[in-house]
Amino acid sequence: MKYHFIGIGGIGMSGLALHLAAEGHVICGSNFEENERVEYLRGKNIQIMIGHSPHNISSPDIVVRTTAISGNNPELVAAVKNGIPVLYRMELLKRVLSEKQSICVTGTDGKTTTTAMLSKIFIDAGKDPTVFLGGKVPFLEHENYRRGSSIAITELDESDGFFASFKVNHALFTNVRFDHLEHYGNNHEHFLDHLILFSKGVSGKIVYNRDDDMLRMLFEGKESVSFGKYDSDYRFERLSIKGLRQTFEVFEAENSLGVFELNLPGEYNIYNALGAIAMARQFDISPEIIRNSLASFVSADRRFTVRGYNEEKDLYLIDDYAHTPDEIRNTIKGAREAFPDRKLAIVFQPHRYSRLARENGRFAASLKGADEVCVFKLYDAYEKGSSALSETEVLDGLRKHNVPSHHYVDYHQVLEWVEEQKKAVILFLGAGDITELSRLSAFKVNSAR
Repeated sequence: MKYHFIGIGGIGMSGLALHLAAEGHVICGSNFEENERVEYLRGKNIQIMIGHSPHNISSPDIVVRTTAISGNNPELVAAVKNGIPVLYRMELLKRVLSEKQSICVTGTDGKTTTTAMLSKIFIDAGKDPTVFLGGKVPFLEHENYRRGSSIAITELDESDGFFASFKVNHALFTNVRFDHLEHYGNNHEHFLDHLILFSKGVSGKIVYNRDDDMLRMLFEGKESVSFGKYDSDYRFERLSIKGLRQTFEVFEAENSLGVFELNLPGEYNIYNALGAIAMARQFDISPEIIRNSLASFVSADRRFTVRGYNEEKDLYLIDDYAHTPDEIRNTIKGAREAFPDRKLAIVFQPHRYSRLARENGRFAASLKGADEVCVFKLYDAYEKGSSALSETEVLDGLRKHNVPSHHYVDYHQVLEWVEEQKKAVILFLGAGDITELSRLSAFKVNSAR
């Protein structure tokens, strides 16, 4: 069959495109802009057009879109006009997973890292999984996708209601935050109803974070496997932190599985690892294999990724995808633990008008743990917003918390500010194009060695 992907350069879309190409289908697509995934797919002989036009539609059997594609997109309009079936990305993923035994990792925070950890454990255990990842890691053949022969491991996005209709074998729940309520009528109960509906479609193991109040309420007393710091089927003790390295002892019920090592900071990453351990143990993977796998684990790109270090200035530049108040707070806490003696400065880019409107006061509160904050221009993700709403809302909140802060709207301002820093850790936080700013800053810092 021939598939046309609208927005093929997205991390989730590109993984599915690679999978279908590996299965022998003809793949083509379009993307709003050039990016790394577009370039990679072209290297795999996938035809991609930049920009959206009805002329890009060349008699495909199926057109694939995401919820980010508007109803008046010219390619979507052309597909509908010509009677070409249109699938949402999540509908296509559901079809793919129905053909395999599946493990899905869902929740608000930590999905990508937990999925990556679990995938690496399964690969190291010789279980040859197919993997769909919402980030890039070096140990997967295509960084965000791997074709295997047996079980499929994927992160399952909860940002819209599609996930509730999935029927999967096993599921791992990381946590619950009300981050995408715009897709649920801004109703907490509506989101929880979808979460419950999805859980009822899980035929095998449910592994959940018992320290999350919402998940404990949903799964306590039901047939499930829990992980957490206290009173869980899998728990951790004796956490030790030395820079970017953490060690912790894991218990399976009352039996110690030994001490594990993780070369990532932050207690939230211990929870990610513990969830992966708990699920891996349901498949009888030995503690030794899991231990060795996690000790050599390299995090997904933009998950506390060290972009650069200038020895003369003792300056670290770190890029992280954190874009919700809880993620930001946890990332700051992890950075403080890893670098207790350095100034902690943050370049923060708000992501989406709807999230800024919903969370603004919480953004400023989550950032107040920094010594200095630069607020960068909002990344709208093609979302229309009110002209009265901008990133200055966060700036106003920071000033109320007496946090030294700046407002920058172009790259050059940030680059000049970075050059002035010494004995500091600079975190670039956000889900938008701020990652390009972190790379430019790192290039400048590394070149100055």
